Amino acid sequence: DPACGSGNFLIITYKELRLLEIKIIQQLIDLDNEPAELTINAQSKINFSGKGEVVSIPATQQKINFAGKQAKIHFPRIVLSQFYGIEIKDFAHEMAILSLWLAEHQMNKVFEEQLEGFGQTKPILPLKESGQISLGNAATMNWEKACPKNENDEIYIIGNPPYLGSNLHSDEQRQEMKTVFKAENLDRMDYIGTWFLLAAIYIHSSNAKCAFVSTNSITQGVQVPILWNRIFQKGIFICFAVKSFKWNNYAKNNAGVSVVIIGLSFAKTDTIKLYDKNLVEIVKSISPYLIKDTNTIVFPASNPQPGLPSLVMGNKPADDGNLILSESEAQELIVNYPESEKFIKKFGSADDILNGKTRFCLWINSEEAEEAKNIEPIKLRTQKLRDFREKSKAKSTRDFADKDYSFRQICYKETDGIVIPRVSSERRKYIPLAFVNGDYIVSDATNIIYDAEPWLFGILHSKMHMVWVDAVSGKLETRYRYSAKLCYNTFPFPPISIKQKEIINQYVFAILDERAKFPQKTMAWLYNPETMPKDLLKAHQELDQAIERIYRIQAFTSDAERLEYLFKMYDEMTKKDTLWAKEKKTRKK
Repeated sequence: DPACGSGNFLIITYKELRLLEIKIIQQLIDLDNEPAELTINAQSKINFSGKGEVVSIPATQQKINFAGKQAKIHFPRIVLSQFYGIEIKDFAHEMAILSLWLAEHQMNKVFEEQLEGFGQTKPILPLKESGQISLGNAATMNWEKACPKNENDEIYIIGNPPYLGSNLHSDEQRQEMKTVFKAENLDRMDYIGTWFLLAAIYIHSSNAKCAFVSTNSITQGVQVPILWNRIFQKGIFICFAVKSFKWNNYAKNNAGVSVVIIGLSFAKTDTIKLYDKNLVEIVKSISPYLIKDTNTIVFPASNPQPGLPSLVMGNKPADDGNLILSESEAQELIVNYPESEKFIKKFGSADDILNGKTRFCLWINSEEAEEAKNIEPIKLRTQKLRDFREKSKAKSTRDFADKDYSFRQICYKETDGIVIPRVSSERRKYIPLAFVNGDYIVSDATNIIYDAEPWLFGILHSKMHMVWVDAVSGKLETRYRYSAKLCYNTFPFPPISIKQKEIINQYVFAILDERAKFPQKTMAWLYNPETMPKDLLKAHQELDQAIERIYRIQAFTSDAERLEYLFKMYDEMTKKDTLWAKEKKTRKK
């Protein structure tokens, strides 16, 4: 265990192997109908079958006889010296060694009790043989020095290495990861990815396997191409996996975290198993997304598929609140200064739209700046904004101080747009999407597609798209983190005819009509699985069926089947000679 702590994983493994050993010996005793071949040497010790294991017996006793038969004496084959670990903390390191000794003493008693005279163990005092626990940092240590790897050894790497999100890494940990991955930019890679890659390096070209309990983040989003492409390139494959589940352990402050268990192997395995709750399935292969019968990795794409408009991040104020107005502030400004109305637009994020909040902003272009500053309240706000930007630590913000009337980053188009939350609850059947018109300014906390038509709204609001997002998106805890590069730009969708677009439009309008029946309710209420109106759900389900008929005539029977189809389609699409496909291939290299 290369992150063994106080030895919990090693102790449990040791005990379970000793119990398995007892069962095997019991079977051997039951099957053994031959007399035991025991000889007594001059020192009154038993020599067992010529193999050199000896145990003291009374000098007067010439043989051991049970139930009228001579019996073979069995000795433990599972010993502490077969157990290795690496631990960075002094106290935990010493505790791991001590705990393994205690585990040995406990299992020796069980061994002798369960075998009732057929089993003998050596006294553990004075303490000699112990677990091979090294003190050091597994992220920088050579694992073969901690656990030497000989040609015919059978080695299993197990454990629950530390998982820390990218925002929690220390400078030292960041440098460790850069060294192991041989890369400067690791995006949101979790610290535990270091252990997976080091394990892959260790088991390469050997009769060794690895299995770690890990945060499920390494099977999601941008971490997949960074980590798993490197592992697969070493000829390592996933030999079994347990899909995401909530795990409570005895770690300090552990409140339950969503984890997966992933096994790695270099040698081919006859049986590859994928576990999901209480079910297990024999599969051909397992992907990094823990999907059966594929090894496909989805790489971030900078551009959408040909013919689709771009998904962009909304408009970033970087204004310390000086350009943002509450509903009452906007109304007061217009009442007192009617000429200010032309500089005011509705403003908000996907969260505002979801929860029915109304905000406004000052929206002033360079040609109108002088006119706007003639309005005293606007002038005061621009002065405060200039002062805020001039004092900023970020040079890019300071450089923008002279544009004290404008948002820092602008993507706005005076067209209708589809708003997509950047983060959405995994509990919802559908990510709540919304249309906004050209008078609405979307914040940078939100994604938006300008120049969008209703049929695209329908595609993105479909179950097929949700299945894809669930598989490839990053996660914030368990919530979906929707991004252009991974979710929208990579989504496989077949060519669609004008007639098919018109049909999809009708289903979209039906959904909007159902929403309109509840003007007092928020989008959050409409798409809460516990309160979602039945007719709205039905309208979505009818849209789902229409979208799926574009993919194929035969109906899909499960999300797993939908996902399998989408991954095959993704593979086919990325093989085509397009800019979109070339970018994917380049990133893979």
